Amino acid sequence: MPYQPIFPLMPIHRSRPYPDLRRTYLALVIMGSIGAHLVSEFAGMGIAAGRITLSPLHYYLGAALLIALLVLTNDLSALLSNASSRRDAKRLAEIGLMSLPFAGKRGFITTTACLQFALGWTTVVAEGSPLLGHDVGAGAIGAIISAFILSLVIRAITRRLPSIAQAVVEYYPVTAQDPQCGAFVEQQPACDARATDVWCSRLFNRPPPSLQSA
Repeated sequence: MPYQPIFPLMPIHRSRPYPDLRRTYLALVIMGSIGAHLVSEFAGMGIAAGRITLSPLHYYLGAALLIALLVLTNDLSALLSNASSRRDAKRLAEIGLMSLPFAGKRGFITTTACLQFALGWTTVVAEGSPLLGHDVGAGAIGAIISAFILSLVIRAITRRLPSIAQAVVEYYPVTAQDPQCGAFVEQQPACDARATDVWCSRLFNRPPPSLQSA
């Protein structure tokens, strides 16, 4: 059976020419901004922040975290569902990383840290600013430091994504079928296996063979 997403929130677009991890990246940024939000409150309010961490004031943060986790799980499952082998899973993950800001390389950490700080600090202010009665400067510094550290964590995760995808497929083998490829094979007449090469759309990053008789 083909690998299916655990949480099929969105349909799997097998016809897409390249994997796209931008939505996965956004989910990670949202999760990081929630962490920066909480750290900023504890940095500025100290132990007093504990009384609002699990209060109704933060219910929206819990909902955002849950949605981000579902999107992250679904998108990674969809990525693996398109892999036909361990090497294919690693290849798809590497290609997907190219859709990230700066292709996940130089400038990626700074961009991610800025996004997480902006979202985290905006939500702190939007809550009615319980931090304003305490040390606002410490809260801002805590948000900046935590956003930068969490961006390093996201960078580490993205760098290891090809290896993680390969390991998952190794322990949970998948059999992804390309319907276009299957239809093409079925339409071919019986012939010597050496006479014809079949090129499937899944192998989009490989040059098509000549399809000439041997």
